[in-house]
Amino acid sequence: MRASPLSLWALCVALALWTPAFAVPGLPLPLQPLDLIALAGWPLLALYCRRMTGLRLTAPLALAACVLLSWSVVRGQPLVVLWTVACALPFTALSAIALTDATARQTFLRGFLMAATASALLFLGQIALGAQALDFRTNIAFSLPPQYGRGFALFPEVSTFATHITMTIGVVLALLLHPDTDRRMALWAALLLFGTCLLFTRSTSVIVLAPLMVGVALHTTQTLSLRSLLVVMASSAVIAILLTFFVSVFYADRLATHAADRSAAMRLASMLGGLSPLWTGELFGVGIGENHEVRLRAHQMARALGLNFGTLPTGVNSQIIGRIFEEGWPAFLQMAIMLCALLSRQTRQAARLSPATAALLTLGIGSLLTALLVTGYRGIYTNWLWIAVAAALAPRLTRMERRAPCPA
Repeated sequence: MRASPLSLWALCVALALWTPAFAVPGLPLPLQPLDLIALAGWPLLALYCRRMTGLRLTAPLALAACVLLSWSVVRGQPLVVLWTVACALPFTALSAIALTDATARQTFLRGFLMAATASALLFLGQIALGAQALDFRTNIAFSLPPQYGRGFALFPEVSTFATHITMTIGVVLALLLHPDTDRRMALWAALLLFGTCLLFTRSTSVIVLAPLMVGVALHTTQTLSLRSLLVVMASSAVIAILLTFFVSVFYADRLATHAADRSAAMRLASMLGGLSPLWTGELFGVGIGENHEVRLRAHQMARALGLNFGTLPTGVNSQIIGRIFEEGWPAFLQMAIMLCALLSRQTRQAARLSPATAALLTLGIGSLLTALLVTGYRGIYTNWLWIAVAAALAPRLTRMERRAPCPA
């Protein structure tokens, strides 16, 4: 059976999510592959416009309204506005349509896991041979600092790779723990591969996200029973052992030098500074793309709370809070609505009916947690993925979509 254009687009998106630090060669602008895929989605939006109902229509319209309202009132950087409207908007809208389609959803999850495997193997190669010997990053749209002794695959730096691998572990666990899943041996092998990569990243993101993602996978797939209680207890013991090993082997030096404390203080100050428009009367934020304005506010927050972290942050260490800082209350309300849809009871019930839906919901919550707690890059498309997942899973699923099998 021939693949539909929607499924092919979803496959390309799933693969390109893992290559943000690779620039398309020969272009005057440092565009990543997913920028071109998002632009190619505009004709498909016209083709599948009849499927844009409910939140699948509301989500992109609200996103466009937030950006245009902020731009019309307080202005900002035109290039950032153009990228958001031209790339982030069709990506969010068409991803919501694709993830609602059972076939396209299967294709997306398969592509995502295949790309994760290739990215993990490249990461292990960088660890074994030296990251600088296998550094294929060319996208100057991101800062590309050297990561001596640490791998990053095709991401700007090690933290973005660590967050994606952590999300993938949550997806694999959701598939593994779901009672309707087949081919568990392949999933165990994938879990071992991704877990090995996660340990060797030596990234703070492991401590922040890994326990949360395991908890999300358990909550998504398990119902209250003696078996689920035993699974939770066993998982908690494994997490505790692994985190203890991680901290004692890879993180002890950062704790001894208080580098971890300074990093946490910097993130806290920048995030509180980024939320300041909610109580300072800046209804439409400080302007699109004006993320650097957080430096002064982070300094004020640090003095008020007695925090000490040396160099001031250059931006908000959270894409979600960064949007609130730039776009103000409209962005806060739009994301609050999508959050309610993502965490709704109906969505959780649908996830327990299908392994693929459980994996997608876990990935969506992982995207939300990453965008909220760790990743401040606007151009990392995974930070926008949770909005599309919320729009795709919130409507009532058809019987065919509920019984969709897990990706092989």
